[in-house]
This record gives sequence, structure tokens and C-alpha cells, in this order.
Amino acid sequence: MPRKPAFTPFTGTVYRVTTYDVPVWASPNRRDGRWNVAYTGCTQYFCLDAEGPYAEMLRAENLQTEQEAATYSVVLWQLLVDEGAIVDYSSFEKAEAAGFPADALVDDDHARCRAEATRLQALGATGVLSPCAALPGSVNLTIFGPRVPIAWGERVTLASMIPHQRLARGSAPAGLVGRVRFYGTRHAGFESFRSGQKKLF
Repeated sequence: MPRKPAFTPFTGTVYRVTTYDVPVWASPNRRDGRWNVAYTGCTQYFCLDAEGPYAEMLRAENLQTEQEAATYSVVLWQLLVDEGAIVDYSSFEKAEAAGFPADALVDDDHARCRAEATRLQALGATGVLSPCAALPGSVNLTIFGPRVPIAWGERVTLASMIPHQRLARGSAPAGLVGRVRFYGTRHAGFESFRSGQKKLF
């Protein structure tokens, strides 16, 4: 039986790209994601760096050339997050140590992550850190539950509030598409982790 993972607080700046005019929402997600099932609860997806969200977008839309990437315009948001019960699977080593299979974090099949999200929420977790499946070396932060955007610099009076500001509108940075890990290809970070494991035996 999977053991209960440790919770850790997370406070910091995160990034997200969207094709619409809000960075977070209070309604159920309309599309399946790694950590959610469509129309079942509300889940927010962020990255700890500004390249990660673009990479996730390019992967999701299967935009594999510079020409394709240049035609897709999104809004880049910066947000300030303060969460008290995050599960830290930010590296493959940490996930394995907590009893969650490392390969599931970047598997093209999201079933195990979705099941884990349900379990973590039942245990009281408000989110999870995990490796970015689209951009090896980057880390994602997923938050469970509805959130309300407030202006950058505005005082937070409710736990659901997230200060945000719009940074830019446009296509992904030039050259990024060549570093994106698309569906059906290997994840360089996981391959390195697995190679390191094999050397121990």
C-alpha cells in the first residue's frame, strides 16, 4: 500500500501560458491533464521557470517546427503562490523515495498520475511538484482546487487568492521547440536517472 508522503510548504514565483485572459480559474478543467480528469474538480498547472509553460504548450499542440510554433500566440503570466501542503516529487529520486514510480511522472499515459492526484487530495495535499514532461530540467507545480486571481501587489486575504501579472503575449521563444520532448519520445532527464540506477547494480 502506498505510504503517505510528506507535505512541504511552497512560496514562490511561478509561470503559466494560456490562450485566454485569466491565469487561474474556479471551474472544473475542460480537458484531461496529467493530474486531473476533465470536468472532475479544478486543477491549476504552473512551471517554476518561464520556458516550461511554452514547452508544455508546444507539446500539447504538437507544434514541432519553428514555423508551426511561431503561428501560435499565448499569454505568459507570472504568479505568486503560497501553499502549505505540497508533495515534493520534483525529482525522480524524490518520487521513488516516497514510493511513487519515477517513470509515471513523465509517462505519456497519465493514468497513474491521475490516480495519485486523487489519493494525495484525499490525504490533504494542496498540490504536487513534479518534473516537466515537456522540458527536461524544468519543474512543474500543480495545485488542486479553485483559485482566484488578484492583481500583482494586492494583499492576499484568502488562501484561494493568487497575485498575478501579465508579462507578454506571443509565440514560444525561438529555439525552444528543438529542446521540447514530444509525445512518443524519451525524456532525457528520466533516461539519465535510470542510467544512474543501473550503475548501482
